[in-house]
Amino acid sequence: MRQGSIPRALRRASPWALALAAALGLAACGGGGNPSAPSLATVASVNAASTAPSAPPSGGFQQLVVFGDSLSDDGAYTLAAISTYSVPPYNIPFTGLPYPAGGQFTVNGVGNNWTTQLATSLHLNLTPNLIGFGSPLGNAYLTPTGTTTSAATATCAFNAAQTGTGLPSCTDYAQGGSMVSNPDGIGHSTGALTLPLTTQVQNYLTQYTSFNADQLVVLLGGNNDIFTALSNVQPQITAAVTQAVSQAVAANPSLTAAQIAAIQASATQTATAEAVTTAQATVAQAADGLAGLATQALGKGAKYVLVYTLPDSSLTPFGQSLSGGTTCNVQDPTQPCYLLSNLVNVFNQQLLNDLQGKAVKVIDGHALLAQEIANPAQFGFSNVSAPWCSTATGGTTGTPNSLMCNGNTPNTAAGASLGNVGSWLFADTVHPTPAGYKVIADATYAALQGYGWIQ
Repeated sequence: MRQGSIPRALRRASPWALALAAALGLAACGGGGNPSAPSLATVASVNAASTAPSAPPSGGFQQLVVFGDSLSDDGAYTLAAISTYSVPPYNIPFTGLPYPAGGQFTVNGVGNNWTTQLATSLHLNLTPNLIGFGSPLGNAYLTPTGTTTSAATATCAFNAAQTGTGLPSCTDYAQGGSMVSNPDGIGHSTGALTLPLTTQVQNYLTQYTSFNADQLVVLLGGNNDIFTALSNVQPQITAAVTQAVSQAVAANPSLTAAQIAAIQASATQTATAEAVTTAQATVAQAADGLAGLATQALGKGAKYVLVYTLPDSSLTPFGQSLSGGTTCNVQDPTQPCYLLSNLVNVFNQQLLNDLQGKAVKVIDGHALLAQEIANPAQFGFSNVSAPWCSTATGGTTGTPNSLMCNGNTPNTAAGASLGNVGSWLFADTVHPTPAGYKVIADATYAALQGYGWIQ
């Protein structure tokens, strides 16, 4: 995910609400968008049937290799934060990674992304494979001695070798805004690299040729495919309805207002069903692509592969804002957050079906976020509905942007402060605080113990 670039059109109630309810009512996935046929794969069934190892590597994990989007991005866009915070009035010096003023999608300087936290628990180092951002003159990349226009020169620029092995740490390939296979990810038009996961994996193989049994390989992606599919629904409906009405009027200029309204209503019903079907097919295809990358990694020598189901974005502040306020009923088929939830479920179900019988393990990110929202105190949270970061971090967008957020930018209007950052779940409208990421890191570590992958 990449906060701050999600189309504003998604943040208001949709005029096609009733048509949406009808379309989802006819969709194959019912029950609030939750597939329920008994033959469908589940996280439990995939893990039970997995042929992945049940013991750790002989010498333990020597590397953590990460492919994904902003949830797993350990600083690919640090250059963007530096360009803001290294000049007046901030004048914050850059002395290496992680950059305390920005660069990760969380409250920077207070704590780190879940992948960094997991690496620490595994006694490993983890750094971004590439740090860069677009500019009017083209892409610029960061190295310890300054910027360069050469991605090859900047690759692994901040590498910190693993202790006692000499193996590189620059194996976090995740980038905010990235989609599974589409290079035009969220924020790409404004400078974000958004290398898709397919390219991330290929870049790894170009550098290292193969995976090995001493690595933990993590795949977490698809969020931006879902956001993009959702953002395309209303424009598709609007275009189809406009065309239908225009054609009808051109064929019969004497149509009454009531007749035109009837044509519009019928066209909306048809167009909504088609748009929803297209969105569902698009995210299912993205899930196929993610599962294919897991299979590719296995075929290239990986033995310990983790894949995550996606959290339900309808439960985030972003999802809850889709009706135009701060809450949205995900059980109401007329609400846009319902469609968002449905698309997440379609993606997850397709992913699980594809992974059934594969030598991978799945961590249920969907269930984890649902538990945090339902029982926040269990995880030490007192606020699971408001972003901790101030809207100032988002510049002119009017929404907080965790990429530019740090301990000095709390959302004081909502009661956020440096003293309570550890009890807030969300940094911005979709990304966790370091405390929120810790839940993911801890759950992953516990799962690794349960799989027998660590002792």
